[in-house]
Amino acid sequence: MTEEKDAFAAYLDRFADKVGDIQTGQYGRYKGRLVRKLDAGRFESRLAEYHALGQRFLDIINAGDTIDDALAVDLRAAEIELLIQKSTYLPFGG
Repeated sequence: MTEEKDAFAAYLDRFADKVGDIQTGQYGRYKGRLVRKLDAGRFESRLAEYHALGQRFLDIINAGDTIDDALAVDLRAAEIELLIQKSTYLPFGG
């Protein structure tokens, strides 16, 4: 199994555990927000977007620049959508 398929399988497990057993494309609640169950293609795309945002965040930190609040909000939104429970990039809890 490839890394992307492993990540998607883990996402499906998290979704079933945290949101429930619903069909792809349907919405459920996670951390007080509506989240849609993603298919494999959309999951991989959103995960790539998440890592790109995270890299921008790390670049800003490493450069000593001021963190853009919108970037942190976008990262947190991606974590909610992907049901990421422990942030890879943000130092504070969600």
